[in-house]
Amino acid sequence: MLLLETKNLEKWFGARKLFADINFSIYSGDRIAVIGRNGTGKTTMINILLGRDTDFSGEVNLKTNIGYLPQYYNYQSEKTVEEFLTEKTYNYGEFLKLMKKFGFEVDFLDRRIVNCSGGEQTKLQLIRLLAAQKVDLLILDEPTNHLDLETRDWLVSFINDFEGAVIIISHDRHFLDQTVKEVWELNQQQLKTYSGNYSEYKKQKEIELQRQYREYEEYQAEKKRLKQRKRKQQQFVQKTDGKGKRTDSSWHVTKGSDRRKGRFAKRVKSLESQIEKLEQKEKPFEHRQINPDFERKEIASQIIVEAKDLTKSFFDLNLFENINFKIEKDSKIALMGANGSGKSVLIKIILDKIKKDSGELLKSSQLKIGYFSQKIENLNPDNSLLEEMKLKNPDKDPEIIRTFLGSMLFEGEDVFKKIKALSIGERVRAAFAVLLLGKFNLLLLDEPLNHLDIESREIIEKALKNYNGAFVVVSHNRYFIEEIAQEIWQLKKGNLEVFPGSYKQYQKLKKGEYKSGEDLDQEIIQMKKAELYARLEEAAVEEKGKIIDKLEALSDG
Repeated sequence: MLLLETKNLEKWFGARKLFADINFSIYSGDRIAVIGRNGTGKTTMINILLGRDTDFSGEVNLKTNIGYLPQYYNYQSEKTVEEFLTEKTYNYGEFLKLMKKFGFEVDFLDRRIVNCSGGEQTKLQLIRLLAAQKVDLLILDEPTNHLDLETRDWLVSFINDFEGAVIIISHDRHFLDQTVKEVWELNQQQLKTYSGNYSEYKKQKEIELQRQYREYEEYQAEKKRLKQRKRKQQQFVQKTDGKGKRTDSSWHVTKGSDRRKGRFAKRVKSLESQIEKLEQKEKPFEHRQINPDFERKEIASQIIVEAKDLTKSFFDLNLFENINFKIEKDSKIALMGANGSGKSVLIKIILDKIKKDSGELLKSSQLKIGYFSQKIENLNPDNSLLEEMKLKNPDKDPEIIRTFLGSMLFEGEDVFKKIKALSIGERVRAAFAVLLLGKFNLLLLDEPLNHLDIESREIIEKALKNYNGAFVVVSHNRYFIEEIAQEIWQLKKGNLEVFPGSYKQYQKLKKGEYKSGEDLDQEIIQMKKAELYARLEEAAVEEKGKIIDKLEALSDG
């Protein structure tokens, strides 16, 4: 059943065209991802569909009710869950039925919405949408931000079981692979559709890009060949000009030269016509790639942080008790756990921002920590971006800072914007720029990918893969964890489980897929070798020796 269609949508912001000639239809059962760089117009297009933006040209024909889950919502109110749900819901029985379906007990209605986890708040938003009216089209804007893995899995099941259509704006690649059947890409003011999930879209994009480059190169080669022929013909015509003056004795020579000159002139015109008729092929557009690299402050100690019997509780809530861990100078750790398990608290204990209740926390005297917070606390909102970077890096040449900011997509007048005037995605990139330029040997990153577009996420992944120091990343993003982590820490029910391998290996262990511990050990060694060989290819000369030493140590072990 047709739910919505658009015809020739076009949107301008002042003199800037955001997109044009947008046409699509949405039917029951569709599962659509809308992707594109931040600023390409994804949210604007959704606002047009929702009727919130009426300043556009074209048509939107809506044949159903839309349920919209926004990216941002003020959950800081003191309302109870019941008050929050009944604010826009008049079918009390329906929302009680949905509460049960979504795993809530009746006594949960008395809890204050501000005290609910991110996953609980997302579920409650969906209940409020679905209980208010019959919804055939759901639009979800970055629905996985702040969700733990368990709630993400629940949301995947919910979307796959939903009978209507779903549009998802998301930069979570693993989530899109599990939920969508079609990808719509907003790029260069146009909307292009691809069948399949995100991984299939990426394959199609690569094939498309290779074809465009091949056609462009063939076009350039043919154009060059025709121009060379044209130039040779023109040179001959010019050589014959003024030659062979007509006399009675040489009439036959002059006459023959004129005929040849005329033939060559016709060939020149023919070649000009062929050049004009060539189907013009533009060079494929690719966004400038950022290749950031972290500067690292050297550290002599192998173990840079060690915890012994660390305990922390808040009132009657025991977050963790007698946990032990070590962070080595090249550790690549993903810290995982459900919302409320204490991940951010543990990070802040390492930072000395929160006091432990008991236990020991030992740190190297050479330790220098770079910290990324979900709240982006390391930027002064009243400074311009350039001022902030200069203050944070007084030893850096201003031109180097400008060039670096350009590589992070802050170009031209962007560097003079106040931090408080930047979008949330721009502030995240700015916070990472501080880390990239600073000399740290341990990075503590709390949900670093939220609000970043896919291209920026891939850039951060590449930088972390090439980082020679240690990092601990708090993240619920499976794709990201699989790409960058070589050690998994799982906080659950007050305990910390430390697994010395990748997330895929951790999952295989949990499923009982290893026949013995030796099989697992060998696979972990091979993974570490592969990662070191990959780094060896791009490493500077002074780093190659250190990497080779690590490879030899793994082989000897």
